[in-house]
Amino acid sequence: MKFRSVILLVFFFGFAVFSGEWYDNYRTARADAIKEKKKILIFFSGSDWNEPGRRLERDLFKTSEFKRLAAQKYVLYNADFPKYSRLGQEKEDRNRQLAARYGVYRFPAVVIVEPGGGGLLAKQVGFQEVTPKEFFRKLEATAATAGKSL
Repeated sequence: MKFRSVILLVFFFGFAVFSGEWYDNYRTARADAIKEKKKILIFFSGSDWNEPGRRLERDLFKTSEFKRLAAQKYVLYNADFPKYSRLGQEKEDRNRQLAARYGVYRFPAVVIVEPGGGGLLAKQVGFQEVTPKEFFRKLEATAATAGKSL
């Protein structure tokens, strides 16, 4: 019985980690990106005020195709900047630091960074109606223009 419970826990935990779900703790996202040898996709959002960001989340990020494609190469982190609710001082400070580090001044924005949270590989600002494949193709083209690869 205990063995079966352990198997179920491993299955469900593994599914949550590898299914393209969003982290809300940057340290954990960075540690897992290093461990899994994946880059970090950071979504800069204003969850309770930025309509283009909400559309990006609803129409792209929550699709099963996006989750499947993202899980292959990326750890996903949501750097939220709500106006009407609080995240906690540590998380708010971390998100502000990330925005400053990667030059994010408009929302929504998506950046791809090295696994350790280092160098910027690609950046996209605003909302465009695209399929998940087109979204990743555009990010790859942006990275290639800068001489980098995803």
